[in-house]
Amino acid sequence: MNPDQSKPQVPEEQSAKWKALMTVAMGTMMATMDASITNIAFPVLTEVFRTELATVMWVTVAFILVCTSSMLVFGKISDLLGRRRIYALGMGIFTAGLLACALAQSLGQLIFFRTLQALGAAMTIACGTAIVTEAFPLKETGRGLGLLGVSVSLGFVIGPVLGGLLLHYLDWRSLFYTRVPVGLLTLIMTLSLLRKDQESAKTLRLDLLGILTSSVGLFSVVLGVSKIKTYDSMSSMALLLLALGTTSLLVFIALESRAEDPLLDLSLFKDRLFSSAILALFLIFLAAPPFILIMPFYLMHGLGLTPAHAGLLLAVHSVATIVFGPISGWLSDRFGAGWFATAGAAAMTTAFWAMRTFDLQTPVAVIIPVLVLLGMGIGSFQPPNNSTIMSRAPRDRLGTASALIATIRQVGLSLGMALAGALFSARRAFHKTGLIETGQDPARAGLLSLSPAFHDVLLISMVVGAFVALLSLLTGRKR
Repeated sequence: MNPDQSKPQVPEEQSAKWKALMTVAMGTMMATMDASITNIAFPVLTEVFRTELATVMWVTVAFILVCTSSMLVFGKISDLLGRRRIYALGMGIFTAGLLACALAQSLGQLIFFRTLQALGAAMTIACGTAIVTEAFPLKETGRGLGLLGVSVSLGFVIGPVLGGLLLHYLDWRSLFYTRVPVGLLTLIMTLSLLRKDQESAKTLRLDLLGILTSSVGLFSVVLGVSKIKTYDSMSSMALLLLALGTTSLLVFIALESRAEDPLLDLSLFKDRLFSSAILALFLIFLAAPPFILIMPFYLMHGLGLTPAHAGLLLAVHSVATIVFGPISGWLSDRFGAGWFATAGAAAMTTAFWAMRTFDLQTPVAVIIPVLVLLGMGIGSFQPPNNSTIMSRAPRDRLGTASALIATIRQVGLSLGMALAGALFSARRAFHKTGLIETGQDPARAGLLSLSPAFHDVLLISMVVGAFVALLSLLTGRKR
C-alpha cells in the first residue's frame, strides 16, 4: 500500500476555510489592537509634541471617524470587485500607514497618517466577516464567526499590555514600526492563502450621492456625539453636527430607496430576522459603554486600584469572551442562533444588575465573577447574532452586510459612550450636591457620589439589555 493512501485526505474546502479564518483573524486583531495600543500613549504624546490632551486625542478620533464613515463604501466595492482584492489592498494601506506614522515629524503628520491607516483598516474590517462567512459552510457560520471574535478580544487584551511594554523599553514610534512586519506577513497570507476572487459580470457603478450622504452623515454623528461631555455642556457645534448627520442619513435613506444600484440595499431590511438582529447589535453596543467608560473610574478612583491592577481586572471579561465566543458560535449552529443570542443578552443584563450592587467597599473577589459573567454574555451574544445577519444576506451582498455590522457596532459604541459620559457626569453632580447639603465635605462627597452615579447609568444599560434579550428571543422563535 502506498503510504500516502493511508493518510486521511483533507478536502480543499476544509483547508480553505481555516486559511481564510486565520488570515482574517490576523488583520482583525491588528485593527482592534490599534485603538487600545495608541490610547495608552496619549500622556507620552502630549509631552513629546508639547500640546494638550484634547489635541492628541485626535490621533484616535480621526482614525475612528474615517474608518466608520467609509466602511459601507468599501463593503459595496468588495461585493463588486472582489473581497480578497479589497482586503489585500486594505492591509497594504494599513501597513504603509503604520510605517508612515512611525516616521511622522509632527502631531499634524501623525494625525494625517492615522487617517491613511484608517482607510486601510476600513477595507479589511468591511469585508473580513464576509470572507469568513463565504469560506465556511452555512451550517458552520456561527462557529467561524465565533472563532473570528476571539481575535477581537485578543486585540483588546494585547493592545494595552504590548503598548505599555513598548513605551517602557522603547519610544512612541515603536507602537507603529514594530507592527509593520506583522502587517506584511498578513498581506503575504492574504495573497497566498485566500482564494482568488471570481470575475464579476457586474461593472463598478458607485452611488456617488449615497456615498456622499452616508459618509457625511456617519462622520457628523460620530464627531457630534464625541463632543458631548455633559448634558449642560452640549455645545452649539455638537448640536449642529448631530443635526447635519441626522439630516444627511435621512437623505441617504431616501436616495437609496430609489437608486438603481444602491450603496446599501434597503431590501435587506424587509427580512424581519435581519432587521431584528441589526437592531439588537446596535442596542447591545449602546448599552456596553457604562462598563467600558465608567468602570475604570470606579476601580481607580473609587476602590483606589493602580492602573496596572485595574487593567488586569478589566481584562477578565475579554478572557471570558475568548472562551465563550467560539462555544456559543458552535452550539448556535446546532441548536439555533436566536437562543444563544438571547442567553448572551440575558447574561449581560444580569451582569449590569450585579454591578449596581458595587460600592466603595466591594472586594475584588466579588467583582471578578461579575466580569466573567459579562464576558460570557458578550461572547455568547455576538457570534450567533452576527451569524443571523450574515446568513440572511444574499451571497452577492455579503460585503455590504459585513460592513454594516462593523458600522452599526461603531456607531452604537460611539453614541453609547457619549450618552453614558454625559449621564454619569450629570448624575454625579446631582448626588454630590445632595451629599454636600447633608453636611459632607466636598471632597468626600465627590468620592461618595461615584457609586450612585455609576448605578444610575447601569440602570439604562439594564433596560436596554433586557429589551435586546426579548428581541433575540422573538428572533429565535421566528427562526
